Amino acid sequence: MRRCCSFSRPLHFDSNSLIIHSHRLRKLDFVIAKTTLFAFVVLMMSAVSSRAGGSTSALADSVWAPFGPGGGGWIEDVVAHPTNPQEVWAMTDLSGLFRSQDAGITWRKMSADVERGVMARKQIVSHNRQFAIDPHDTQHMYWGTCGMIWVSHDGGAKWSSAFGRPPSVGDDQTPGIGHAIDVAPDGTVYALDSANVLRVSRDHGASWEELTSPPIAKNSSATPAFPITLNDGTLCVACRPSKGLAVSRDGGMTWNLVLKNSIILSARTSLREATSTAPSGDSVLFAFDSNGNLHRSSDDAATFEIVKKSPHSWKPGQRFAGGLAVTGQGKVMLWAMGELSVSSNWGESWTRHSIEKNWDRGSYPGMNRYTSPAGKCSAMTVTCDGKTWLKCDSSLMCRSTDEGVSWTGCTTGLQVLCYFQGPAISPHDPQQAMVAALDQGVFKTSDGGATWKPMRIQSEWWNDDWRNHDGSIVKAHPSKPETWFAVIHGHGGTRHPRLHRSEDGGESWALVLDLKQEFGGEWGKWLDDSEMSDLCFDPVNSSTMYLSNYQLGVFKSTDGGVNWKHTLKTNNALHLTTSPSGQHVYVQCLKRSGLYASHDRGESWEIAHASDGVDGLVHHPHEENTLFISDGQHTNYWSYKGTRPARLLKSTDAGQSWNELAALDSGPLYIDPVKPNIMLMSTLHGGRGILRSTDAGQTWHDFHVDAPSYTARGFTYGGKPGSVIYHMFGNQAKTETLYRP
Repeated sequence: MRRCCSFSRPLHFDSNSLIIHSHRLRKLDFVIAKTTLFAFVVLMMSAVSSRAGGSTSALADSVWAPFGPGGGGWIEDVVAHPTNPQEVWAMTDLSGLFRSQDAGITWRKMSADVERGVMARKQIVSHNRQFAIDPHDTQHMYWGTCGMIWVSHDGGAKWSSAFGRPPSVGDDQTPGIGHAIDVAPDGTVYALDSANVLRVSRDHGASWEELTSPPIAKNSSATPAFPITLNDGTLCVACRPSKGLAVSRDGGMTWNLVLKNSIILSARTSLREATSTAPSGDSVLFAFDSNGNLHRSSDDAATFEIVKKSPHSWKPGQRFAGGLAVTGQGKVMLWAMGELSVSSNWGESWTRHSIEKNWDRGSYPGMNRYTSPAGKCSAMTVTCDGKTWLKCDSSLMCRSTDEGVSWTGCTTGLQVLCYFQGPAISPHDPQQAMVAALDQGVFKTSDGGATWKPMRIQSEWWNDDWRNHDGSIVKAHPSKPETWFAVIHGHGGTRHPRLHRSEDGGESWALVLDLKQEFGGEWGKWLDDSEMSDLCFDPVNSSTMYLSNYQLGVFKSTDGGVNWKHTLKTNNALHLTTSPSGQHVYVQCLKRSGLYASHDRGESWEIAHASDGVDGLVHHPHEENTLFISDGQHTNYWSYKGTRPARLLKSTDAGQSWNELAALDSGPLYIDPVKPNIMLMSTLHGGRGILRSTDAGQTWHDFHVDAPSYTARGFTYGGKPGSVIYHMFGNQAKTETLYRP
């Protein structure tokens, strides 16, 4: 019989100090009277610091660092800094914006401010030509994502809204809509939205006015239109479906079409440097069309001549539309379908390079999406000193320092993989970890995340051709150092989960459970929520294992995964946990049902907390009957449209009754196994992101600091005291400073 829940008074969130206070401390005067003057001063300093920057002064230094393999998803665009040859920016379709400060060798995510501003639940989508840097004053940067325009006035460190409103709660479409942006040499900013409304700002984004729409087809992510400005103020707009290049010589008031029979895939302009031998005119414009012709204009788009013909085939919706980059010294690189050509004299003569030769995946451990890199180019750039060329081709960012002769993958920190679950850290060696990712399977590190290599789990699915090889969960065996388990999914009709085991550290794998073959289920062509899984071990007897599946429920094995039985049939089952003795087993269900509990080691189940969504679950590492849940709207935020109360709950009687600790939209939870008074949560509440408690959940403080993502899908113990890894849909980050005061 379920007991009635008993609730203590809830905690409140003080938006001024960003500290959540218990009702047990109702009267501030009483607190001050019982506190030393020194402690009071520290409290005031903390509040002032929180108001100013969202973090305490003790956490001012770097806290979070990227963790996990780079690459894997769609890298949409790459933009070089106009004056700093070491700085390059990349845009992705899952994780937003990344910056490199070593000419593209390593990357760091820079999207947290924008994610906070739109309360991003999963990801920030960015596409071609949506990011631009002011060449006149490079502190000003612009990013047109989520149907808005965002601006940075400090070189990309912080971002604020310059145009538009954040997507409304429940709006899943606007986050994928963007503005194509270009900045003229005098600092004038042009932004073209998805409805072909062209706007201009002459005060660094503070105000905007509409111009006449250019005569082009509708702008979309599949067929992007983009503005480009010339040195004399001429404004051009290219669009892949439209025939011709739209040109305005009066600041966007009137337009005419040039190159009327050409669909412009890419266009680049460069200021001619005084020492170069460029064609007449102080700027040169190149336009690459869908027929493989490269056009050049040296009279501000008045006339064009074809300077290069290449084999190329393009149709609407094709993302690999070729790449084009040009320097002020007259070096031009054209990456067309199946052909790479380089010119050192503004296109007068050309040298071809074999794409197949001198190709190194470098820091990218995953599979290429095709048998060869031929033709795989979405965008290209060159650093301002003309020494480093970069091109993106979906899963891989490539780098060349010998003008295209050789290329190396450079994806360290450039994370675009999709994570359902966090990494599995070996309990025997924290330097060893594995992570499962959609699109690319499972990866392993043996050096604490410095390098990664792919695991060839099901050999018939692994080859150099691109085939979906999705991973949803990987776990390390608690007592056998070389034993790992992983759930992967095939392609097409084999999308259902398959559990594999390795006894040699990942060198070879054996199939131990085909969920569809053993227990049925309806499985779609594409991977979705129904395939999500979790895996945990009995802490006393590691031969007893539990597997959850989002569609089918919970399964139990008592012989190390050889045989399984279906012990709980339910929908939306996800995260599993056990009590320290293993007597109690819990599974959280997203979107419906709530929390299930088993008090006989997973044999029978009952509802421990009825809810239409439990988004966080964590058990105390030492106390047999103490656990915490997030009964809230973190995952269901868009569904509830912000109207449903969210709560952080605690039970000290194995889920029979609950006390409310905080009236927060708390999501994933973490309790430290070494110092269990220290906890973390991810929350949308007030735009806070990641919060930390040092008193077992009674009060919460900002622990976001420099986290590259606004929120988190989950937390994982990093293998040593003070180390935690969080994962987001397309990003992972690690801190070693959880215990920092």
